Amino acid sequence: MLREKSPYYCYGDMQELREAVVDALHGIKGHPRVISFKGMKMLFRITNYFNPQCIMQVGTCYGMTAATMLNVSSQSRLWLYEPHVDAYPVIGNVLAPYIDSIDYYNQLDVALDDYFKAVGDDVPFVLVNSVPESAYLEALKQRLSMLLSGDCVLVFRNIHRSDSVKLLWHYLKPAMTHGQSFTNEKTGVIVAKPSLNLEHFFLWF
Repeated sequence: MLREKSPYYCYGDMQELREAVVDALHGIKGHPRVISFKGMKMLFRITNYFNPQCIMQVGTCYGMTAATMLNVSSQSRLWLYEPHVDAYPVIGNVLAPYIDSIDYYNQLDVALDDYFKAVGDDVPFVLVNSVPESAYLEALKQRLSMLLSGDCVLVFRNIHRSDSVKLLWHYLKPAMTHGQSFTNEKTGVIVAKPSLNLEHFFLWF
């Protein structure tokens, strides 16, 4: 999954999307870093492997990570917490084709409540790109830690760049009682599956 080299059908479209976003941001000073094409491919593979029907995403990354995950299945739905969608018009352009598959939120607690009601007995799949409002960090930490007692998949991007994401990763990983974690110190993945013995892996991916 993490090191898979085979090309997928949508890689070409994903690369074109990234190039379009880079072009749209050209000349705008101080914008957050754009996800690499390698990072998009890895996220697609992770999502494709677990094929979640309900996805929770914290932070947008210009909508590219949402688009990447929703490319896996037309049946998936995504709950997106991002209070700063209007800051970059490119986000709306990227997510326009997926508008019927996304619920937008500017309050994290409401987003999480709605997501966990919808996911029901399915395995929660949560991607954290960033924590747009630091006031929500503690609440996010507690809500995600509750998932570790059962079955869930948690993906953390920008561990090396975001203090908030780094804090989440270093709090949740030691809190695991079962399952496996994988990291290259940039991205971290927790697969808290009860049938798996507790193991932690450092990989180059």
